[in-house]
Amino acid sequence: MKVVMKSIVFLCLVSLISFNGCSNDDSNSLSGSGTLEATEVLVSSKLAGTVVDFFVNEGALVTVGQVIAQIDTEKIYLQKKQLLAGLNELKLNIQNAQRGVELAKDNLANVEKKYLRIKSLLNENSVTQQQYDDIETAYKAAQTQYDNAVTSLKALRSKEEQVMVQLELLESQKRDARIPSPIEGTVTEKYVEQGEIARPGGPVVSLADLQNMWIKIYFKETELGKIKLNGPADIQISSYPDRTFPGRIAWISPRAEFTPKNVQTKDARADLVYAVKIEVKNPDGILKIGMPADVVLK
Repeated sequence: MKVVMKSIVFLCLVSLISFNGCSNDDSNSLSGSGTLEATEVLVSSKLAGTVVDFFVNEGALVTVGQVIAQIDTEKIYLQKKQLLAGLNELKLNIQNAQRGVELAKDNLANVEKKYLRIKSLLNENSVTQQQYDDIETAYKAAQTQYDNAVTSLKALRSKEEQVMVQLELLESQKRDARIPSPIEGTVTEKYVEQGEIARPGGPVVSLADLQNMWIKIYFKETELGKIKLNGPADIQISSYPDRTFPGRIAWISPRAEFTPKNVQTKDARADLVYAVKIEVKNPDGILKIGMPADVVLK
């Protein structure tokens, strides 16, 4: 009987040790569930116009700066042609105005000499007051003509600058007619087709970076002490139950929030939790947006 009791005590001790060991392992990891997401970008048109070319289809991979679509630029071309013609006319008028300024300047210098000479003769009583008044009036008129000529030249040059700015604006619109990809990613949806009219600010395509996925899970404040930024994580999906996708803790929310509504029970939704974002690489394209996944943090 004593032997049996000792055996039972021994088995209990072994079971207790085993239980404590499993509990310690569990205490070093946390688990959660969520849905996989990707960084998505909505690419819009800056101009209104007909889409004359569409260079990508849904599912296509695009690089940064790759042209996705081309908006018709015929009106921009005609406006530029009209401005260039006006600019040529302005340049001719500026040349005439420059000659007018030079002529007015020479005339002013000539009249000024006569004015100064007659003014000095007036002091010597060698000319009459009427002669002085006449030359003074002519001098003021010459000064006014010169000032007007300079002002007209400045006005023409200012108008030339305005035309140059308008040309730069047309060049900017011409660049905007080519719609580039802002990120490296995959075309997930097209909102217009070739031949349709794009509107300013209207969506053209949506892109997603499917090579770099992420999932957001939620933990209570008491569990935050076990979570470290840049720490490892394992992600699993039901379609590949025997495969684990390595992830990284990229972000821990600094602010508590109520558990999101997609959590099943009402009691759980009433808890205050902290969001934790896990990044995971997806080079094979196995992971999909909206796919449910389980996460284990170590």
